[in-house]
Amino acid sequence: MVAKKKKYSPPAKLMVGGVEFKIVFKEMRDFGEMDFDKKTISIRKGLSDEETFDTIIHEANHASLSVSGLTHILDDENTEEAIVRAMDNLLFPVFKKEYKNLIK
Repeated sequence: MVAKKKKYSPPAKLMVGGVEFKIVFKEMRDFGEMDFDKKTISIRKGLSDEETFDTIIHEANHASLSVSGLTHILDDENTEEAIVRAMDNLLFPVFKKEYKNLIK
């Protein structure tokens, strides 16, 4: 018997480095965006559970760079996006796999 996959319930807010970000869902072209001034993470409506989770984590990484002050020393948005995508593709799969091992 195959275990039924649990439905993901995204949080209404997320704490990143002690700063609270409200998570909102809206119609948008991108998967997500983080607005540091408004302390919001916007996620595109209609994404799958995994896409929603991955997008929240991706935007939380942008938030962590902003909270840390590192965005002030990055050359431009392309540099920041490259760093965040590197984390998405190199480190986040490790976290997800190890978390699955933890909850078995």
